[in-house]
Amino acid sequence: MTTGPSAYEQAKASARSALRARLLHVAGERLEAEGIEALSMRPLARAAGCSTMVFYTEFQSKDGLLDALADDRAARLLEAVETVADIDVSAHRRAVVMAFLDAIDAMPEGYRVVVRAVSGDHSARDRARARLADVEMRLVAALLPDGDSVLQLTGLVLALRGAADNIVTGHAARATLEPALLALVDAISSTT
Repeated sequence: MTTGPSAYEQAKASARSALRARLLHVAGERLEAEGIEALSMRPLARAAGCSTMVFYTEFQSKDGLLDALADDRAARLLEAVETVADIDVSAHRRAVVMAFLDAIDAMPEGYRVVVRAVSGDHSARDRARARLADVEMRLVAALLPDGDSVLQLTGLVLALRGAADNIVTGHAARATLEPALLALVDAISSTT
């Protein structure tokens, strides 16, 4: 009578999880260093020390790899935002904004992957839209103490997305946008 996975099955699952994490790490490093265009399976496999078949077995295609990278980068972005300690409302919101901007600075290409328009099948586009909606809703939740206006904070999230888009495309510097974002946080916090 077995009550769960065998030791072999557990070890196999653990090894596969470690392999996937390593492949995503290698792809993430290449993404941040050289951009989305540099994500080709053959050079990634060489960098990971494996065959291209390993990447194709794990991710099925470049789009599958991009989808997995987008999930990974979205999780990292949310982890940065959701680990901000609870302090007074304005200071908390400022810390969330700064954590978001720090995460964008640390992985600008990862942000591009998270928000990119997905071409191809409807299910891939639906997953991308759902991922982005999840990021935005969790960002609102991180900014939203009890009793605040969801509408105001949704506006702040949209301002953060616009700022992030401008930062990663090089249209504006963080140093230029940060004071305006923090002023918006202060204005929202003083009215709630």
